[in-house]
Amino acid sequence: MKSRDTSELVNIGRIGSSVGLRGEVRVNLYAPDSENLKEGKVLLLKRGDKEISAECTGLRLQKDKPVIKLEGITDRNAADEIRNMEIYIHAEDLEPLPEGEYYVRDIVGFTVHDSASGRNIGRLEDVIQNTAQSILDVRTDEGRQVLIPFVDAFVKSIDDEGEVIEVELIPGFID
Repeated sequence: MKSRDTSELVNIGRIGSSVGLRGEVRVNLYAPDSENLKEGKVLLLKRGDKEISAECTGLRLQKDKPVIKLEGITDRNAADEIRNMEIYIHAEDLEPLPEGEYYVRDIVGFTVHDSASGRNIGRLEDVIQNTAQSILDVRTDEGRQVLIPFVDAFVKSIDDEGEVIEVELIPGFID
C-alpha cells in the first residue's frame, strides 16, 4: 500500500447537539462502524479559524449514537459553542482495519480496471457513502464521472501493491 503522511489530519465526524447540562455532545461519525472515537484520544475540533484540541474523557451510546465528554467542556453553554465543529484525529491514530477493508483515503487515486472489457475506466476520486451502499466515484481520462456501486457484484478485488481496483461491469454500464 502506498505510504501516507502520518502527521496528516483525518476528518472523522462532526459535533452535534449538546446532551444534558454537563457538557456532553452528540457526535455524527462519518464512518459509524469505525473504532476511531475512544476515551483517551485527543481530538482536534475545527470550524473556520477556531481550533480546539481536547481529550475525549467519556464515551457512551445513546440510541446507538455516540455521546462524548471532552476535557474542558463542562456545561451546556460550552457544549453549544462547539456544535457543528468538525472532528479530526492524526492519521497515525487511526485504528487498523480488518483484512479486506480500507480507509477511503488509502484507495483514492487507484486505477479502476474493468476485467469484463479489459480496459481501464479511470481513477478513483472518492467513495460516496451517504447512500444505501457505498459508491465508487471514478473519473475517466476524458473527465467523465462514472459511479459504480461498491458491492461484490461489481468490485472483484483491490490490489494494494499495484494500486488497482478490479471491477466487472455489465455490458453497457458506462457506454
